[in-house]
This record gives sequence, C-alpha cells and structure tokens, in this order.
Amino acid sequence: MHPIHPMVVHFPIALLLASLLFDLVSLRWRGAEFRATSLSLLALGVLATVVALLTGHLAEDAAEHSGKIPKQAIETHEELAFAAFWVFAGLLGLKTLSYGGWMREQSLLVLFLGVGGSVLLLVASYYGGELVYRYGAGVLAR
Repeated sequence: MHPIHPMVVHFPIALLLASLLFDLVSLRWRGAEFRATSLSLLALGVLATVVALLTGHLAEDAAEHSGKIPKQAIETHEELAFAAFWVFAGLLGLKTLSYGGWMREQSLLVLFLGVGGSVLLLVASYYGGELVYRYGAGVLAR
C-alpha cells in the first residue's frame, strides 16, 4: 500500500497551528481580517484532519498486520489524534457561530481550545513519529 498518511498529516498540523497563531495575533491587533483568516485556516485544517484520520485508519491496518508494532502504541496515537480532531471541530463550530453573529465572541475560550487542541495535536504527532522511528511503521524491510 502507498504510504499516503505520512504525506497528508503535515497539512492539518500546519493549518491548525497557523489558525492558532492568527487567533493570538487577533488578540493584539483586533482586526477582523485576522479572525477571518484564522477561521478559514481552521476550516481547512479540520477538513485536512478528516483526510489524515481516514488515511491513518488505512495505515493502521497495514501496521497491525506487520506484527512489529505494539497495538498500544498505535492506539495511543489514534486516540490523541481523534481527541485533537474533536477539540478543533468544536472550536470550528464555536468560531462559526461567533463569526456569523449568532453568539458573542468568546476570545478566552477560543484561545483555550486552540492551545489545548494544539497540544493534543503535537503530542499525537510525537507518537506518530514514534511509530515510524522507533517501531518502523511504514518502513520497508531490507
């Protein structure tokens, strides 16, 4: 199977972290452009995360069949990735409601969810790297 998961995971990481960066910038400079950019990056990041989760599921099947990767290591990576996805999906919902004028903007809640989701995302990424560099997931035997 082609290793598509490692090819796509970088997009949600970059997009979601950039969204947080624009949220932080919008706290300092209250321009609507920063909030709109953050929302756009967040929406793209959540969509890219769906692709990463789907391709990760396919990669999980291949990794489990290899027999050299502990199931717990795979599950830890997967659970952290799903947790990060749900935090960012909730944040997208909150920001969409706020941006659309259906509720008042909750800057501190947005920041808290963005930082929390980013921490989950980075820890999930670390464990994904462990799967490759420690256990050899997706690495062809020579």
